[in-house]
Amino acid sequence: MQPIIKVEHLDVIYFLGKSNEVRALSDINIEIYPEEFIIFFGPSGCGKSTLLYSIAGLETNIHGNIFIEDKNLALFDKKETLQLHRKTIGMIFQAFHLIPTLTVQKNVVLPQILTNANKKERTAKALELLEYFGVKAQAHKLPAELSGGQQQRVAIARSLINDPSILMADEPVGNLDSKSAQDVMDLLKNLNEKQKKTIILVTHNPAFLSYAHRVFYIKDGKIVETRVNSNVHGVSVPQAESVKHTISRDIELLINTFSSLSPNQIGNLLIPFKAKQIVSEALIGMTTEEVEKIEKKVENLLLTGIYDNESTFEFLDQGPDKGGVDMDKRTARKIADKIKDIVGEIKTLEAEENKVKMRISPDSGGEVMQVRHYLLDEFDIEIKNFITLEIINQAIKDRLTNVIDRDVFRKRLSLPVKRGGAGLNKRTAKKMAKRLELLILGKYK
Repeated sequence: MQPIIKVEHLDVIYFLGKSNEVRALSDINIEIYPEEFIIFFGPSGCGKSTLLYSIAGLETNIHGNIFIEDKNLALFDKKETLQLHRKTIGMIFQAFHLIPTLTVQKNVVLPQILTNANKKERTAKALELLEYFGVKAQAHKLPAELSGGQQQRVAIARSLINDPSILMADEPVGNLDSKSAQDVMDLLKNLNEKQKKTIILVTHNPAFLSYAHRVFYIKDGKIVETRVNSNVHGVSVPQAESVKHTISRDIELLINTFSSLSPNQIGNLLIPFKAKQIVSEALIGMTTEEVEKIEKKVENLLLTGIYDNESTFEFLDQGPDKGGVDMDKRTARKIADKIKDIVGEIKTLEAEENKVKMRISPDSGGEVMQVRHYLLDEFDIEIKNFITLEIINQAIKDRLTNVIDRDVFRKRLSLPVKRGGAGLNKRTAKKMAKRLELLILGKYK
């Protein structure tokens, strides 16, 4: 099979030869094949978006060769570049770039107008795409009347109106809530598997890596690693989507499956998962090697039960020659403190759990208050009345005793007070629910 995209010795250099010269990309060599789902992954500023825009022909300050369907971009004139964007490559951005004064339908139709397509046919095609993406009912609304997830669906529909073979997406879910983000990722997966589109996605979120056939890890403008997800082919539900249960249900399943093991043995099985959850909560946008290094460090902390904040900071701050991660000092300090806070709360909950194991009645009210203090302080939440406080207390108690699951806990926090909720911001409620799951997970040691 011949590659649909080939990049040879690509450099992108700004202010070349000057004292402020910046190398955004350095000696990039990759091949992408038809119908692949590719991810460019790395922290902010690493060059992944620059690489995407270079391949798309939007970044012109390039040195090297980029071939799209065996045609060298360097030899394209303006008309050929325009045709490339109209026929071959569809683009999706983090900002939806919908024209606010045009209806949803007219936004989707716009690329067809530029190709002088028949009006009746382009309208029918736009409505077909809108129906496929579940937003046909919004066809005559303005973009501002839609949710973020709906606007991104419209943007995807617009990128497909000319039926391009390659779809490029730059952080397409960066502005969306988790449910909308999952929906958009599933749509991209569907376009890859069923419509055979070649997908190239830029992201700094490791939760989406399991969608790709191959992941290119980028750091400081260079590809530092390429990984193949051999399990993607033939798998109908990717790993990022398949974890539907709450953490506590997963633990219950684990305990039932390995009923012959002791609680300590069960806890040891969970150590790597605990470490991954803590690191995922504390940071984002690291390379795989850095994340794995920090996970190992946290695993050791959980295994020994001894936490030394300064040694963690030094580990994060020191260079690879000393076994460290070589972070910026401020970032290293922030992450070390964050891990300290989470591990400390886990120890508090472990103490309550040990009382249960020893048949000593735990102070459930004290445990709830401890968790509440932690969550309200951590997310800087100001409670203005006792009713809200009692609702939060009861929700925490019900979650700790597994009366309710994570989703119900989150809804109790975010529902308006008139409907029996705490009236918290939805984003804050989501963060609190996520952090509480992490603390619950820590009790199983």
